[in-house]
Amino acid sequence: MASTAAPQVVHVGCPHNCPDACLMDVTVEDGRAVQIAGHRDHPYTRGALCGKVNRFLERVYSDERLLHPVKRVGPKGPGARFERISWEEAIAVTAGKMREAIDRHGPESILPYSYSGTLGIYQGWGMDRRFANVLGTSILYRSICDGAYLGAIDHFPDLIGGFPPEGLEHSKLIIFWGANPLNTGMHVWRHVLEAKKRGAKVITIDPYLSRTARSSDEHIPIRPGTDAALAMGMMKVIAEEGLVDHDYVRRYTVGYEQLLERLCALSLDELAHTCDLPASTIQCLAREYAARRPAALRIGFGVQRTGAGYAAVRALSCLPALTGAWRDVGGGYWSWGRGMADAQDADRAARTDLIPPGTRVVNMMRLAEHLLDPDFAPPIEVLYFYNFNTITLPDQNTVRRALQRDDLFIAVHDLFLTDAADYADIVMPATSTLEHDDLVLSAGHDHASYSRAAIAPLGESRTSQEVFQDLARALGVQEPALYLSPTEFVDDVLTDAVSKDELYQQPFVNTAGELDLLPFAEGGFETPSGKWEFYAERLIELGLDPLPGFTPPHETLRREGPFPFNFLSRKHKDTVNANYTHLPVMQRQEATARTLEMHPDDAARKGLAGGDRVRVFNDRGEFVIPLRLSTRVQPGTVATYWGYWDKRSDGRGTVNNVTSPLLTDVGGGGTFYDCQVDVERFDGPC
Repeated sequence: MASTAAPQVVHVGCPHNCPDACLMDVTVEDGRAVQIAGHRDHPYTRGALCGKVNRFLERVYSDERLLHPVKRVGPKGPGARFERISWEEAIAVTAGKMREAIDRHGPESILPYSYSGTLGIYQGWGMDRRFANVLGTSILYRSICDGAYLGAIDHFPDLIGGFPPEGLEHSKLIIFWGANPLNTGMHVWRHVLEAKKRGAKVITIDPYLSRTARSSDEHIPIRPGTDAALAMGMMKVIAEEGLVDHDYVRRYTVGYEQLLERLCALSLDELAHTCDLPASTIQCLAREYAARRPAALRIGFGVQRTGAGYAAVRALSCLPALTGAWRDVGGGYWSWGRGMADAQDADRAARTDLIPPGTRVVNMMRLAEHLLDPDFAPPIEVLYFYNFNTITLPDQNTVRRALQRDDLFIAVHDLFLTDAADYADIVMPATSTLEHDDLVLSAGHDHASYSRAAIAPLGESRTSQEVFQDLARALGVQEPALYLSPTEFVDDVLTDAVSKDELYQQPFVNTAGELDLLPFAEGGFETPSGKWEFYAERLIELGLDPLPGFTPPHETLRREGPFPFNFLSRKHKDTVNANYTHLPVMQRQEATARTLEMHPDDAARKGLAGGDRVRVFNDRGEFVIPLRLSTRVQPGTVATYWGYWDKRSDGRGTVNNVTSPLLTDVGGGGTFYDCQVDVERFDGPC
C-alpha cells in the first residue's frame, strides 16, 4: 500500500573537505532520502551543488556500505576477509586493546588517526579530540594537505581569511595561483564571472592547464615547486621599476629595506630559468599585477605541497603589501578559514586544557616511519582510524609494510571497507552526514549551518561521537565533556559571532556580521608590530629566514637523473580525495580519468603512443596506467588523477606508490607535488 505521508525536506550541510560548505535540501519519503538539491536561498552557494554531491545518494545507499561491525579473519592486507560481529564485541575488543596498551606503555601508545572524511565540528573535529585529550593519547598533527600553510599561519595569522570572496566582484585582476576552484570549490566562480563582466582579467598560475586555467584569460605554466621563485621575481621587477606603493609600505609594513637588499641580489634570469619561464613573462606579470587595480590573489593549496611550500606561501603573501593592493576593495588575497575561525572556539571544541602536560605530538605524515622505528618510545600499539583512508598516504609500499606489524592493533570506523580496513582487526560501520546531526562551518565564506539528520542510521551504523562515548564508557572514563549531545556541544563551542537561536531555527546563519571588504587598508595585521612584516626578526630565534625567499623543492628542480619527469597527482572534479572513487560515477569515467597525460614531444622521445600501457616508477614504487597524449602538461611533466583505491586497481597500483614521504620546509606537510618519475612501456600481463 502506497504511503500517504507527505515528503519532508531536511536541511543538511555538506561536510566535505571543500571551502564551500554547501547547504543541501534533502527530500525524504517513507524514511528514505530520494532527492538532494542545493538550498536556493543560501547566500553563497545559491542552490548549486557540485557533480559529486549531486550524486551523494549513490554513496549513502551504495550496495557496498558497511552496515554492521566485522572482525578480520586471516592475514592483514589486500584480500583480507571479515566476519560479522556484534557492537558489544567490537567495543569490548577495541577498548580491551587500548587498556592493554595503556597498562604496558601508557596512553601515548594509542594513536587516534583521522583527517577530513567529515569537516563537521561535532562528529569530525570535536568529540574525537576530547576523547584523545582526556585519555592522554598521542596527539595527531594533521598536516597532510596544508602543513606548509599551517606553518605560515603560525607566524602570520592574517593568512586566514583575507577579504571575503564577495570582494572579487570589484577586482580588475584575479590571479589563481596553485588553485583550481572549478574542480575544488566552484561557487567562487560566480563572483569571478561578475568581475569579468566589469572588465576583470583572470590569470591562472599552474603547472597544469586545469579547468580553471582553460577558463582564464591567461595561463602561466610554472615548473612544479618553484612558486616562491616566481613571486620573488615579481617583487624584484616591482621594486626595480618603481611600482611599489611606497606610502603603504612606509605606513603599514616593516622590513622593506632588508627585502629590497635581497631582491637586488637576485638574478631575474636565474629565477626565470628556475621556473621554466621567460624573464619577459615574469616582467609582464609583475607590471600587470602592480598596475591593474584592484588586484586579487588566491594563494591555493597547490603551491604548498612541495618541499618549498612554506617559502611559497610566505613570498606570495608579501605581494599585496608591496603594491598596496590592500587599499582597494577587491585587492589583496582571499583564502581559507573564514567562518571556521570566526564561529567556534577551536581550543574549547577540542578541550585542549585537558591534555596532560608533555603529551607527545605525532605528525600524521610520519606514521609509517614511527611504526617501523624500534626506538620510537613508547611504541604505537593501537591505531584507531576514522575519517581517513590511511592507505592514501604517500609512499604506500612503506605504509603497507608498517601496518602489517604483527603486534599492532588497528580499529577502523568507516562507511566502507576501504584499503585501510584491509589491515584492521575490527571495522565498525559509520553514519553518513544524512544520518546524524552536526555543526557545519565554512572555510570559504561567512555562513554556518546546523545540519540535521535526514534519515535514520542505515543498518547498525553509529556516529563517530557514539563510538567515542562507547569506548570511553568501556575504559571507565567519566569526564562530562565527552558525553555532550550535539546541541550541548555546539552551545559549548560557539563564539558570540553566532546566534544560537538563529542557528537552530534557520537553515543558515551569518558568522561574520558586516562584510569587511578592506581588512588591511590601514594595516592592522596580527603581528607584534601590527604591520606586515617583510622582515620578521622574531623568526630568527626559530631558525627561520626572517625574509621571504626561495627554498628549492626536494625533487622537481632536478634536471638530470634517473627520473626525468615531474609528476603531478591531481584532484578530480567528481571526487573528494579518496571519496567517491570506488563508486559507479567514477567507474564510468575510468577510461579518461585513469590515464597518464604526457606531452606528445616527450612520448615521441620515449617511443610511446597514446593508448600504450605504461609503467610509471621511481625508487619508491610503481603503477601501471594507459597513456594519453596531452598538451595540458608541459614537456617534462606527466599527470594523472589520484584518490583511487588500491583494491580497485586490479594489481596495477596507484599514484601513492611513487609519491614522496618527505615534508615541507616548514609545517611538516605533505609534498605530493614534489615528485619525479620515469615512464616506460609496460608489456606485462593485464
